[in-house]
Parts: sequence; structure tokens; C-alpha cells
Amino acid sequence: MNRRNFIKVLGAGGVVLAASPILVNQLNTSNSAIYRPTHTYDDIRKTLLSYAMLSANPHNIQPWKVALPNQNQILLYVDSERLLPQTDPIHRQIHIGQGTFIEGLVIAATRFGIRADVEYFPQGEYDNQSLEEKPVAAITLIPDSEVQADPLFGYLAIRQSTKTPYQSDIVAEEQLARIQSIAGDDGFAMKFVDAKSDNGAMSQFLTQAMTIEEQQAARSLETIAMFRFNEKEFAQHRDGFGLAQNGVSGAKRWLAEKLFVTRENAESDPKRFGAEGIKATQKAAENAPHFGLLVSEDNSRLAQVKCGRIYQRINLVTTSMGLAQHPMSQILQEYSDMLPLQDEFKQHYAIESNQTVQMLFRLGKSELTPPSPRREVSDIVQA
Repeated sequence: MNRRNFIKVLGAGGVVLAASPILVNQLNTSNSAIYRPTHTYDDIRKTLLSYAMLSANPHNIQPWKVALPNQNQILLYVDSERLLPQTDPIHRQIHIGQGTFIEGLVIAATRFGIRADVEYFPQGEYDNQSLEEKPVAAITLIPDSEVQADPLFGYLAIRQSTKTPYQSDIVAEEQLARIQSIAGDDGFAMKFVDAKSDNGAMSQFLTQAMTIEEQQAARSLETIAMFRFNEKEFAQHRDGFGLAQNGVSGAKRWLAEKLFVTRENAESDPKRFGAEGIKATQKAAENAPHFGLLVSEDNSRLAQVKCGRIYQRINLVTTSMGLAQHPMSQILQEYSDMLPLQDEFKQHYAIESNQTVQMLFRLGKSELTPPSPRREVSDIVQA
């Protein structure tokens, strides 16, 4: 994006808008369809899948496929065609995304009086450098009159990763303590970093990490591949993210998508597109009162999946509190040129060398942005 020209166009647009109230209304009214899965199915398994698909996942790539071997079981697999090999080379984040899906499904099941029993890696767990065509989980659905609906069910549809800058309001201690308690056992720990007392160190780490990520065109292009540049792309793919999810709306979004932020421009000059990502990261990191670090004692596939369940539950709890949450994962990624900075980061925040920071996220208050799209259940169910 040519930032200078974009600003000029916005300025010129202001003149046009001032002269045309009808145009103002047209540009500031969102005509965007909400691409989200249908929840009404005769098959309860598909209904539960439709809610699980609303779960957090890396780049909104939706890396899930399922088999329905019988009337009361769901087998969950990683979709090997929906990976992020440049920025998630050992598929750690992809497996965290399997855990978020499981937690969303388990919570949804309670709403329908069903207990969802989860067996992890029923055909054997593979190592954390591999991806095998084995199910991540076998989920058995058992009707149970004693199951009580999880109060977090109501937040599945409105949970989001809010990427915009946050207000300076400090989160209450009791709220932080409740979040911390979610990860209080089973080999996980939750650490909070207060931005004010941190003296900008986290912001510097995160900005530097994004700068490293954007030094390789292949990594930039992987992100660009998941960016949706207009409504046509959202309708076609029903995944990824776009300007709306980054807080750009109304006339600004319309002008940007029509004139400057195009796939052709981004793919022909990924460095310039990446530079905007660096600026956005710095702004986001500088405008957050708290950061959360979800840490595991080991980095097995099982730990990654369980971490995803914890993260999903944290995100639903923060949503219930009226808080915004946004993962910022660049510094946690495993490609070689990120590892020196990652080691420095872990030492700075007293993370043991054998521990893994599975998730790092901002926490604060912000206005909601439009929901990110999701595909339909039929897109993930194997024939």
C-alpha cells in the first residue's frame, strides 16, 4: 500500500463525502455478508461442528477435517492442505488450533445435554516435528441428563481476536486471577506482563519479531495468501482476515479496497505490504495494558492440543468479561532466524529453556470488529 497516496485519497474523499450525504451513508453502512456456518442440522454432530468451527485458529486458516464413523463419534484430523509451513514450520500453532476446536465442541455439547468425551491421539501420538495422517482426537458424544450447559456457550459466536489498538484501562486483579486459574494445572502456567512496569520491552520484542518475519518474501506471501482484499475474496474462501478485522471500516475500507489494497499490489511488492504489518504490530503492542504468556512444561503434540483448549477457554472467559484479546505469535515461531530473539525473549521473562511459550496475547479493552469468516460444516467433513 502506498501510505502517502492512501492518506491523500482519504482526504479527497472527505471533500466528496461532505458534498454527498447519500454517499456518506453508502460508504459507512456495512454491506458485508457475515460468512459464518449454519447451526441448524438434523444431525447433532454437524450442529456441534458448526459451533466448534467458530474457534480461534492461526491466520483463520481453519485447519480441520473430520470423519463421522458412527452416530455418536467424531474423529478430528489436521487438514494437511491448510498449513502455514513458512511461519509455522513444525505445525505447532496448527495443533493448538486443533485444541481450540475441541474445546469449542465440548462446550457446545453441554448446551444440548451431551457429554463429549475426548480421547487424544487414539491411533498414537506422533512427535512434534511430524504430521501424520492420524486423528488428533476421537470425540464420543454421550447424552447425559446431568450435564449442565456451560455458561461460556453463549460467547462462542462473539469471541474474536481483536487486532485494533486497546484502551489504557487496567484489567482488574480479580479478572487476571480468574484467567490465570484456567491454566493452573496439567503442566501449564499463565504469566501476565504489565505493560506499564515492563517499560516497553514487550513492544520492542514483538516489533522486532515482526520485522524478522517480514525479511523473507516467502513468509510475507504466506500471510498475504490468507489476507482477503475484498468482499469477493471473502465470499470465495470464507477464511482468512481483511481490513475490517483490522479496524478499517466505512469509507476508509471502501477506498482502500477499491484503489490501493489489492492482491496484485501486495504480491508484487510483499516488502511494502510487510512494512505496513510491522507498523500495525508496533501500534498494537504499544497500545495494550497487559500481555499474557501461556507456558507449557513440554512441547509435545499433546501439550499443544491441550494448550489450545486452555486458550479457547481463556478467550471465551475474557469475552464474557468484556475484554479484548489478540494473539501475537511471531516471536514464538520456530524458523531458524527467529530463534536467537526467541531465546533472548525467554531469558528476559524468566521462561526456562525447556519450557515453551505456546501462546502470547494482548489483553485489554477495545471495540469489537466485524467477525472473521468461517466455512460451512460440509467443507470439513470427509466424504
